[in-house]
Amino acid sequence: MLNKLIIENMPYPDFVGLINQWNVLPGAFTTLNKWINHSYIDSSSNILQIACTTGFQVREIAHLTKCSGKAFDLSRYAIESAIKNKKIYSPSANIEYFVQDGLNFKTNEKFTHVIVGGGLKFFSNPRKMVENIISYFDDDGYLLASPFYAIKEVPSEVLDSCKQMFGIDVTHEPYDEVMKLYKDFEILYEDRNQLRFESEEDISYYCDCITRRAVKNLNCEDLYPVIYDRLYKIKEVTNELRKYQEYSVLVLRYRKNIYPERYVELF
Repeated sequence: MLNKLIIENMPYPDFVGLINQWNVLPGAFTTLNKWINHSYIDSSSNILQIACTTGFQVREIAHLTKCSGKAFDLSRYAIESAIKNKKIYSPSANIEYFVQDGLNFKTNEKFTHVIVGGGLKFFSNPRKMVENIISYFDDDGYLLASPFYAIKEVPSEVLDSCKQMFGIDVTHEPYDEVMKLYKDFEILYEDRNQLRFESEEDISYYCDCITRRAVKNLNCEDLYPVIYDRLYKIKEVTNELRKYQEYSVLVLRYRKNIYPERYVELF
């Protein structure tokens, strides 16, 4: 049975999954539309999302384009919420969600697009994950990413707060360092973006919306303050981090007869 102690000590990915926070990618719907338009996703596309959390990206892309696909995450709480979200918000979407560790995922199925959002660097072995991604394509395919990068030095106290909150080291590397992970792919489209600093009113309204739905679905109205407080603290930390980061919307192409060479200059 859920209680205050469980919620306060639950690992961050499981907390997000439990309360069904739509843990969206940088740029949210705007980034999705850029990906769709610049990587030519349509009803014939077969997409794969890695580390999908509660399923926002692949669900909304399938809803907009009628494509098919699969998505996985390591957290069973996140996948349970992703499945529920599809049933409620996009029941006709041809998407399958399942629990899986990305580094160990193997399949004979081929995908036209693989979505990593801003999460590729957070795998324990990002280069190994890139090798896995290549195996999911046939002779060509699109990698869709939206990585953060630092525009100035992130104070140690901010980094420490993020580590304590999320259990990982958040992105504090500059643009050129972040882009090294993607250097072997062709850059078909790139758009660098600033992050909006949210007001207290913005954060309060968002946290209230998420928490009210969570306590209703989990049948734990008495835990509203506990869930709201933890979510609000998460938003405070990420909002502070926005002062030091921007993000890039990337459409990257893999072609078997070119990868990993670069024949086009960078601009």
